[in-house]
Amino acid sequence: GVRARGMGGAFTAVADDATAAFWNPAGIATGPTAGMTIGWVDFRSGNQSALPVPGPTHRTSKFVSLGTWPVGVSYGTFRDSTLSADAIRGTRAESLQVDQYAATIVQTLAPGLVVGATGKYLRGTAVSGPVSGLTARDALGAISDVDASSTGRFDVDLGAMADFGKARLGLSVKNLREPAFGNGAGTAISLRRQSRMGVAVLPARGLTLAMDLDLDLDTVALRDGPRRILAFGAEQRKARWAVRGGVRWDLEGARQAVAAVGGSVLMRRGLWLDWHYTSGRIDADRGFGVALRVGS
Repeated sequence: GVRARGMGGAFTAVADDATAAFWNPAGIATGPTAGMTIGWVDFRSGNQSALPVPGPTHRTSKFVSLGTWPVGVSYGTFRDSTLSADAIRGTRAESLQVDQYAATIVQTLAPGLVVGATGKYLRGTAVSGPVSGLTARDALGAISDVDASSTGRFDVDLGAMADFGKARLGLSVKNLREPAFGNGAGTAISLRRQSRMGVAVLPARGLTLAMDLDLDLDTVALRDGPRRILAFGAEQRKARWAVRGGVRWDLEGARQAVAAVGGSVLMRRGLWLDWHYTSGRIDADRGFGVALRVGS
């Protein structure tokens, strides 16, 4: 989600638009009665112009989500391409593309306490092979263009949200079944279970301050080492615009900060244009994205 990335990823307890289906299913109940988001995000790490060595990644996502309390539906295409270490060749290229078809339902347990679940059908294609090209960018592009057979898996995300008026607590668990995708060549890539908690404070009208913390390892990257992310974010909203920013750290590996900025403009009543940009020194992280959002 573009709003979430603009806040540095501190969104588990914020999740008040249609992207809650991805971040925290219970968040659908905190947003408008009906909302929709269409977005695109591009994220890269490592020196893409250098020789193809282990480390660089290229990740993209395209998604559309519709939240109509108490039910939401969503679709997304997510691609992750990585150059990894190989004992024989030195470097190999890997890519995983997942098409996700999902439905979300929420249930109020008590005033201010909501739980939700997103049931997902995932169609995944995993490929792996020798690097091709003179640069990391070429190698990542080449492996992502390789055709391979896909496999289908069912999975579930869970979420909870406690709303205290001026503060919210959120908890989400993604990829509960840890689905794995592979092909006949022996390539297998799994989506590990991801647990994250968040806190959001609303001290003044239109102002949101948030913090997220991963509760386990390997919750950010598919294959490039253990990570536990701590993120802080803020959003200030006015009648026709919003600005946001955030920062995150990897508590397990390199501890440099990755910063993000973003904003929104009201195009017409109920229709927002969102954008974000991310930059950091951890593996030269950089990313950007845009989205159209209908709702508050």
